[in-house]
Amino acid sequence: MDGIKQIVARLTALWERAVERWPLLAHLMATLDRYNQRRGNAYAAAISFIGFLSLVPILMVSFALAAFVLVWNPTLLTDITDAIVKNIPGALGEQLNSVIDSAIASRRAVGIIGLISAALTGIGWIGLMRNGLTEMWGGRIKSNAVLGKVYDLGMFVGLGLVFLVTIALSVASAGPVGPAVMDFVGIPENGVTLALLRVATIIISIVATWLLFLMVLAGLPRCKIPVRAIVWPALGTAVIFEILKSVSGLYLQSVLGSPAGAAFGPILGLLVFAYLASRIVLYAAAWSAADPKNA
Repeated sequence: MDGIKQIVARLTALWERAVERWPLLAHLMATLDRYNQRRGNAYAAAISFIGFLSLVPILMVSFALAAFVLVWNPTLLTDITDAIVKNIPGALGEQLNSVIDSAIASRRAVGIIGLISAALTGIGWIGLMRNGLTEMWGGRIKSNAVLGKVYDLGMFVGLGLVFLVTIALSVASAGPVGPAVMDFVGIPENGVTLALLRVATIIISIVATWLLFLMVLAGLPRCKIPVRAIVWPALGTAVIFEILKSVSGLYLQSVLGSPAGAAFGPILGLLVFAYLASRIVLYAAAWSAADPKNA
């Protein structure tokens, strides 16, 4: 028993000396302590869950916009209904066409309900994110309740637009969009130009994501955060986020091959992605707050 105590004491002493010797290790341990003591995992779970729920009204708005596009373009609507009748004959094809007709008829109501629901869930999501980031910093500034909600709604819309830009850039770098643009502007398509296109789109996507996390880490907490304190944590978060998006894309490709994977894989993958992304953001805030320079 005494031997075990001696081993534990020696390991503890070695660890303490290592922490004193390497400031980066001490900073890392302070970050982990701050994250755990300030309920980082609980905030990440709540943020990811509310964010997942906010997708429902966003999808409603998307369907409403698609219905408006079909109304404005009767030729496209005719092509879709003809394709359904041709490829899915019988009662099922007629049922799908009736669903499309119902969606078009109720597009205004669906769009309005979706917009209102998206605004409410978006404000709640931003509020949770704000509280979590503020908790990491340990500060709080009182604000007007009404103006705070308006600001949260504006942040939700702004962050959503920037996030869509990052997704579009990722799709452009991996899909046929980039080569199509190269053909349009007259750039020859070969191994070198495609590699340069891939590198350029990745860099642009990381920069856009960096700006996104600068907005989140500096603009959301209810305390004054100097921009210099979150520049590098935001960049690191952007790089990790881009890696996470790439891994998520590979995951979706692997699960969509089976019926069960196609049914449940995207939902589970989205929940895991949202949870990990929330943890990354909160860890970045904890890292910044744990830096002695920002104390």
